[in-house]
This record gives sequence, C-alpha cells and structure tokens, in this order.
Amino acid sequence: MKQRKILWVNPSFLDYRIPFYDEMNKCCNGGFHLIYSKNRVPERCRLNIGRRLGGNAIGIEKEVCYGSATTAEFANRGVTIPFPKGLYRKIASVEPDLLVAEGFFQFTPWALLYSIVHRKPLLIAYERTAHTERNCPFWRTAYRRFVNLFVDGYVVNGRLTKEYLMSHGVREESIFTGGMCADSTGLADSVTAFSSCERDCFRNQVFGSRVSGLIYIYVGQMIHRKGVSSLIEGWRTHIAKHGADKLLLVGDGPELENCRKIAETMGSIVFAGAVDYSLIHKYYAISDVFVMPTLEDNWSLVVPEAMACGLPVACSIYNGCHPELVRKDVNGITFDPLLPESVVMALDYFHNADLRKLGRASIEIERNYNPAHVAANVMRAIDSCL
Repeated sequence: MKQRKILWVNPSFLDYRIPFYDEMNKCCNGGFHLIYSKNRVPERCRLNIGRRLGGNAIGIEKEVCYGSATTAEFANRGVTIPFPKGLYRKIASVEPDLLVAEGFFQFTPWALLYSIVHRKPLLIAYERTAHTERNCPFWRTAYRRFVNLFVDGYVVNGRLTKEYLMSHGVREESIFTGGMCADSTGLADSVTAFSSCERDCFRNQVFGSRVSGLIYIYVGQMIHRKGVSSLIEGWRTHIAKHGADKLLLVGDGPELENCRKIAETMGSIVFAGAVDYSLIHKYYAISDVFVMPTLEDNWSLVVPEAMACGLPVACSIYNGCHPELVRKDVNGITFDPLLPESVVMALDYFHNADLRKLGRASIEIERNYNPAHVAANVMRAIDSCL
C-alpha cells in the first residue's frame, strides 16, 4: 500500500512543537513532512527538527515580510504580509495526500491554492478565541469565511476556539479539539532527574537564602499583554499577610524595567530574566505554584508545561486553555487579573490547599495533552478527511 504523505505548513515554531512533529512522523510511518521559514525559526530548532525528520523538514530560505504586527501587542493590532520565495514549488515537491496549514493567513494561501488545484484535503490548525478576536476587523472575518468554503476540517486547541469558529459558520462536525501540546514529557523527565539536593542548592542560588514560604512562579514575556504588572500589584497585598512567600518572574521583554520599578519596594520578588529553554525545568522544580495573569492568550503553553512538572495552577480567565486545563479545587483556580481582589484571592487560595494533591491532579490532566495524545487527535482528523 502506498505510504500516505501528510504535509504540515507552518512558518514558525519553537522547541515545544518538535516532540509533537516527531510523534506525527511516527503515526505516519515516516510520511510526515514539514515546511517552515528558516528566517523565523531559531537555529537550535532547525537543527533539532532536522535530526528528527531528516529530509522531511523543508526550510524556506528566502522570505520577505511586510507589515507592523508584533507578538508584544494584542491581537489584530497590525498586519504582516509574508512573501516566501518558492513556497508553492516546495509544497508541490512533496506531493502530499493531505495538507495542514497554521491559521488562515501567513503560509496558508499557498497551501490552499495547492489543495484546490490538486484536489487534496486541507486542514487548518487554529488557536484563536472570541476574546482574542474581539477586535477583529470585518475584512479579516470576511476573508476567513471565504477560506472556510474550501477547508475540509479544523484542528483546534479546545472548547473556546471551537465555539469561536462555530459562531462564524464552521460546521461542528468538521472541528477536532485537542490539537495543542507542550514538550511535557521532556520537561517532566528533566524535573524527575533533578535531585532534591540539586533543587535545594539551586533554590538558595536563586533566592540567596532559604525560603520558608511558598514560591510562586511566572514564566513568559515581560509585556503588557501578559498582565505581570497586575500580578505584582496583587502581590503587594498578598505579602502583607504571607510575608515569607516569594514570587519568581522568569522572562524578558520591554516591560521588565517597569515591573522592576513597581516591585522595588518589595524584597520578595526575584527577576530571573531570560532563561534558556534547556534550563527552564530547574525553575519549575523549585517552585510551589504556577501563576499565569495574562490579559489575552490563545493557549499559554507554559500552563501545561508547569502542570507536567507537578505544579498547581492559578490561571487567568482570559487564557484560552483554562476550560480544559484548570479545574477549581482539583488542580488550581482561575482568576480575573483586571480585578485586584481576584488576584489576591487566587494567591491566598494555595495557603489553604493540599499542594501535593493539586500537583498530582495537574500531571494527570496534562497527560491528555502530551505530544503522543495530541498527535493521535490530529491523526483522527486526518483519517476523517482522507
């Protein structure tokens, strides 16, 4: 029987996506192909995906992008128009039986054209929610409705994305949930291998002394959209009651200096700055609670990362992953970062909870979203279209 060729067209990805692509290749018995932009993917990721997929990982050498969109801004605050040289020829060289494209734009128009010309099924991997798209202009919505006429199905993160697509006329039976994952297995294994002695030494190194209270951790960009300043303001009230607690902020960005100024009168906040992905497990390992105060996110991958490492979670209601990943009194709590009293309540919650029990529940919930499970979900969508 002829081997089925599945082509995923994704201009940009980071470390967390590579284990998923590896699992997809296993499911396809070596017939999984990936096309991406070498301009957008870091060298370490290019080398890693090359080791995993070999010649099935195809990088676009030349790409010019025009526009003003930036990841530091809220959604729909700008437009980026890419011109990837030779993309259509690369797609045609694979001769795929089915294509998967990321979102409605970027590299998707080329995948869509190939799908129409050669009558091959097209799936779109989509992440947006009604909240992230609340400022979506009419022309973008109209364009998406037009593209939907030619799409065979969608692979989405969870319920909120599914509801958003259905509100724009997409048929429920063409939407497959459970399409996003973190490198949870790799992180969990690294945390397990990090001994208690090593953790104690690293904890003392980070905080400068022994910590007697709880350690809360945030991992992500230091930008306005992530709501870190709201977390710090809530922390000011929190430490008045729980003075031994510490807040560990991991990440870099334009808001870093502003956050330092807000926190300068509080000695309980540590800024770790940018941390290489290969070391991030150490920070999860020394922490007690993960906090995500984002004001807008499709599906924060750091949430399942932290859960895989056994951490309870306090998650913003503006994060698209919370319906699937965060269950009140099971593995954590949700809160509204725009309401100071909600932030304080969420932080205080963990002083009256069984952290070990919540952490174990996080691990169990996240297992349904690890690379192997998500690859199986995507293959069900592919089988349905083929």
